Amino acid sequence: MTHNVHLKKTLTAVHIWAMGVGLVISGDYFGWNYGLINSSALIMLGVVAFVGLFYLSFIFCYTELVAMVPNSGGPFSFVSAAFGHKIGVLAGAVTLIEFLFAPPAIGLAIGSFVHYVIPAFNEVYVTVAFFVLFGILNCTGVAFAATLELIVTVVASVVLLIFFGATLPQINLANIMSSPQLDASIFSQIYSALPFAIWFFLGIEGVAMCVEEVKNPEKAIPRGLITAIITLIVFALTVIICATGILPSSILINGNDALPKVLAAVSSSDSWLTLMMIYFGVFGLIASFHGIIFGASRQVFALSRARLLPKKLSYVAPKLLTPVNSIALCCVIGIVCALSNQTAILVSISGLGAVFVYALSLAAFIKLKFAHKGAQEHSFKAPFFPILPIIALIIAVIICGLMLLADSTTSLIFLVMVVLICIFAVIMHHIHKAQIDEDLH
Repeated sequence: MTHNVHLKKTLTAVHIWAMGVGLVISGDYFGWNYGLINSSALIMLGVVAFVGLFYLSFIFCYTELVAMVPNSGGPFSFVSAAFGHKIGVLAGAVTLIEFLFAPPAIGLAIGSFVHYVIPAFNEVYVTVAFFVLFGILNCTGVAFAATLELIVTVVASVVLLIFFGATLPQINLANIMSSPQLDASIFSQIYSALPFAIWFFLGIEGVAMCVEEVKNPEKAIPRGLITAIITLIVFALTVIICATGILPSSILINGNDALPKVLAAVSSSDSWLTLMMIYFGVFGLIASFHGIIFGASRQVFALSRARLLPKKLSYVAPKLLTPVNSIALCCVIGIVCALSNQTAILVSISGLGAVFVYALSLAAFIKLKFAHKGAQEHSFKAPFFPILPIIALIIAVIICGLMLLADSTTSLIFLVMVVLICIFAVIMHHIHKAQIDEDLH
């Protein structure tokens, strides 16, 4: 009996924007503030601006790459088309790691928020409950899942806009310019701020996972994805300016509630603005949590369809038209990771996967462009080829090296997992090939 392995085309440019912004908007709400521990506000702002420009360059190239290889496999499909199946497996492995380890980290942040509001609720148990809930919601159908993502992303964006409106008139630029006295050199400050600047944008490449579910992808993908990265750059820079222009870094670095602290400083701890951020700010976390589960399930689906993971993971429910087994597996792995309650390690491992994805995707883009593959099949063209992608690739490789050196233990865990996933994928591929040969005989 054969099963349907095709996904339903439902998404529009607006959904793509919501998916792109929603995947990473949680970075505006928590996590970025830890970059101020060893970096001044001005250095942090400069690093975020630089990383934002890198992501803008990357997204221009990535958008054309999606048009050239319109497959839900994302980086796995791109790299396979450019360099062959073996290197494609490596790309699939690092993408899988990025998208499997980010949801439990965000889920634990949601759990911490709920625990803060209702102390009787254990943050790990809350995280598990959210995985079950959003796993079910993802299974109900892509139209519902995408609409839900659109709603929570819009709410999270409106909350940020209200935050900007309340704080921008109150900022003191002297607070940003007069950096605290830090023992670290400028280079060391930049190095320390880099991972947290990346956190503002990490995961946006997951939009490529839903390309097979997009109506008129040649127009919808460029419009939605480029608008999304511009939105995120504006959000990231404004968050830094508003927060550090009002409160000193010594206050902002304590905990995951930097934005409520800023609003409390300009109004009061029990004002409607502060309470709004506390109660509605969770939508930013939910948007990223939901969106990354969506992206992770599509990556598992694509790897299974390529017979690098068990065949049953590419099963698509006939009525729902969603990869229910892939969604279930992603949620189970997320729950197991969340039970460790190691948010920092989960973020670091996911970040390592992301920067490898960027480097491999940019290399694939350059190779495919020079090979003129798919030249007649898409209309969007990234500007300034080949200068733009080459510069972006060099920056991505440098970031890879810096992040590998930043934490040797986490890097070792990451590399071991990459090797194990690649070995498992090769074994599954050979098993499937042997089954086909046996059937033929």
